[in-house]
Amino acid sequence: MRDLISDMKVQLKDFSDDYIDTLAEIIMDAYQDFPEYGEPNIKKAKKYIKWLKNHSTLFKVLFVDDEPAGFVVADANWKSIDGKKVGEIHELALKKKFWGKGLGKFLLETALNHLKEHGVNTYGLWVGTGNKSAIELYKKYGFSPKYNYVKWLRMEKRV
Repeated sequence: MRDLISDMKVQLKDFSDDYIDTLAEIIMDAYQDFPEYGEPNIKKAKKYIKWLKNHSTLFKVLFVDDEPAGFVVADANWKSIDGKKVGEIHELALKKKFWGKGLGKFLLETALNHLKEHGVNTYGLWVGTGNKSAIELYKKYGFSPKYNYVKWLRMEKRV
């Protein structure tokens, strides 16, 4: 499929508290095909957004043709379960109508570039085990499955 990103006006903006309602709606939309991995309602999604805000060194909101379309959150100072510093991609959410246009790759590359700039040499993320397209995307970027936890797959990449 042709990458359509060049046909759109794409902007990344820093997180603002003014975006919380919009970001919660993006989460609900992005996870509509996988509700078991998303939040059960808008109230919980807003709480999650606030948690992300407090656990990030990167929080970028994607606008496509001036419409909020998605966001990515990463933390260059995260500690893994074994206490090692990792660059953690906490969230990458994209409204369903924007899937398949290269925007998920764009958000992922934004996070990876941020982590690289902070000198992190291990990147990690969690993805739902049933989200095969996301898993394949992460594999294309060098992430490998490490272990499963209930319905989640831990993936990591060393650079």
